[in-house]
Amino acid sequence: MAYGVKRGLKTPGDFSIIDYLGLALAGASGIIAALVTDYRQQGEASAIYTINQWVAGLSSFLGLTDVPLYVVVLGLVGIGAGSIFYFQPITRQGAFAQGFGLLAVLMTAVPADLAGGLQPVRSDILELEPISTEARLDDVRVQDRGLLKLASYAPGEARLIEAQTRTEQKRLNKYDVTLVINFTDGLSKEVETLIRQGALRGRLHNSKTKRTYNLFRSAGGSIARRGDTLIIRTGVPANSTEAKLWVRIECDKYKIEQQSINVTLGSPVTWSINMQPSSSPLFMQRLNQSYWF
Repeated sequence: MAYGVKRGLKTPGDFSIIDYLGLALAGASGIIAALVTDYRQQGEASAIYTINQWVAGLSSFLGLTDVPLYVVVLGLVGIGAGSIFYFQPITRQGAFAQGFGLLAVLMTAVPADLAGGLQPVRSDILELEPISTEARLDDVRVQDRGLLKLASYAPGEARLIEAQTRTEQKRLNKYDVTLVINFTDGLSKEVETLIRQGALRGRLHNSKTKRTYNLFRSAGGSIARRGDTLIIRTGVPANSTEAKLWVRIECDKYKIEQQSINVTLGSPVTWSINMQPSSSPLFMQRLNQSYWF
């Protein structure tokens, strides 16, 4: 039998409703296959989470409720099914490949959001010794990260330098936060293994600055384990006196926890979170979760 005989090509106008449904199902199947591949290969960096953030942001702008991940998945599947009327594949194999390729291009175009690493608790803040504006200022010492530098300023410059320093101090201020995460039913594996397998994830979000940090990527913050408790100390960069912080923690065999707390500059906080055991698979919980940060 020659190759292509079983493809069942039809001339325009010969396609029935059953043919359309079959092609749409094949296109949707291609989307699902691409979604599963991207999710399995990319894990936390999967573009579907970024798409969920965009959709949740639009939903919030319109005054609607947060959009869970499964709605985004259904929307993408619907796009795959409806795209057959634009690309008009004539075989189910072609419809599947078209759906798979369509999402592959979309996932490539959407940037991954890995979030920033944890910051150290203390900031390196520039400090100036008291200076006078009435005479020429020579050999004014500026302490920058422990190094003394000599500088010379003309009359009238001191006030400007002080203002710039206060701005720098404000920019480098941080909320001191200690997260105490209690896994009430214990941890089944080492923390490093759970993180590597994607079974343990966590994010911290500053609603004032709109910045998000990965709880298990350190750029200076500290992470320690004591039995079945994780203690994370970090400094969250601030641009205001007060802010609302959000945290989301996901762990295999536990319910996804998403909580918030109000923080104030100069007032360190200890934030205790008790993870509750759950028999629901983690990927099912994630589908019902809105990833707006």
